[in-house]
Amino acid sequence: MTTVKCLKRQAATCASLANQTDDEESRERYLRLEQLYLTLAESEEPPAMQAGPYSSESAASHRFN
Repeated sequence: MTTVKCLKRQAATCASLANQTDDEESRERYLRLEQLYLTLAESEEPPAMQAGPYSSESAASHRFN
């Protein structure tokens, strides 16, 4: 989880630097780096919990069967 936070912090730093620079090449580079960091952070995050066989929807539909 620390890695995800670090990557997101780096992405935010790149976005901030992109907004502060007057050099178009640097701005584009910072924006590409921001997207790279966000992509890496997303790939490091644990997968979302999937609904299992005992989810509320499943339980409701099987209750009366």
